[in-house]
Amino acid sequence: MRAIITDQSAIEAISPIDLASYLRSRGWRRDCETESDLAQTWIWEFGNGEQVDAIIPQDRLLRDFRRRVAETLQTLAVIEHRSQLEIFSDIQQVSTDVIRWRWIQDSADDGTVPLEQGQQFISQIRSQLLAAACSAVHPQQFFASRKPPQATEYLRQARLGQSERGSYVVTVHSPVPPMINMEGFQDESDPFERRVTLTLQNALQALRVVASDAVTSDIRSTEKLSERGISANLCESVAAMLGMEKSRRDVEVGFSFATSRPASGNTSQVTRFSTEFAPIIGEIGKALRESATREDFELIGFVTDLSRGPHQSKGIAVVQGPIDENFRRVEMEVGTSDYDTVLTIAHRDRLMIRCEGELQKVKGKSYRLLNARGFEIPSSD
Repeated sequence: MRAIITDQSAIEAISPIDLASYLRSRGWRRDCETESDLAQTWIWEFGNGEQVDAIIPQDRLLRDFRRRVAETLQTLAVIEHRSQLEIFSDIQQVSTDVIRWRWIQDSADDGTVPLEQGQQFISQIRSQLLAAACSAVHPQQFFASRKPPQATEYLRQARLGQSERGSYVVTVHSPVPPMINMEGFQDESDPFERRVTLTLQNALQALRVVASDAVTSDIRSTEKLSERGISANLCESVAAMLGMEKSRRDVEVGFSFATSRPASGNTSQVTRFSTEFAPIIGEIGKALRESATREDFELIGFVTDLSRGPHQSKGIAVVQGPIDENFRRVEMEVGTSDYDTVLTIAHRDRLMIRCEGELQKVKGKSYRLLNARGFEIPSSD
């Protein structure tokens, strides 16, 4: 006997829009001739030509809303040969991409994990989503502290779902606008939310291949990796997830896509990372980070050297400042005004300066700051 839904609050939680989107995705046809402003009529046609209809009230406050929705769930259960609980779950996710991270470890077989490690696991999930969102805006090898507003807004919209069976599984729900069909208009471009999901899926699959090949062959150029959504941020997060503290684990990541906006390609593929890949992926992340040009990098440090030819308008400055928690030598070209005022004074009086530009690693532990600008001596207050 299949389970049925009797909880009236659960029935009220079903959105009329999500229910209509679900019916449409399952092959139901909307009958615009018989519906009213208060309700939509949807038709299902059997292979023998017989039909059954479903009346969907458009407002939860209507008196017959719960009865009509309950009747529709019963009809769907008969047609699809599934339980109402399964159908209810699919309706709730009809306009949502769902991403599942599965923690594979003997100690998690009962569906539980240590509290602190679970918190770290979810923190790394957040980092991977943010890395994918940043790459969906503009692919880069490394994303510094300033993240694109569109990426941070995506994180605010994403929802942490209920855990699922199968070791320890964390789900994230990413709402996606439904596809709109309008006469004279074809909705072909993916919304940003879908681009993030696809970017993460493609990047994880590509990273799994690159990590496997890294042992026996050279890694392709870092630019090629970033074009596929692989960033230092993503690599470092995956490596940390595989080998948090001394407890190591395998991780599987799977995707299911909103049926209201079908995704093309092999969308059902699950990507699995073995714990042995943690150090390899960590090294790939390190290479991406160190070879990346960091845009709008803020440098704070002390001027250790100034040089300029007798008839040159620009000079060369060397600043010692922290980069990734270590003090490094940074060389930059400076215009006359900043050279003669801020830098000369700071060098003479051993004062700290602040500036920004595009940071680029040269060799070893040395860096170059391109397009250096915004020079100032911070207040000592």
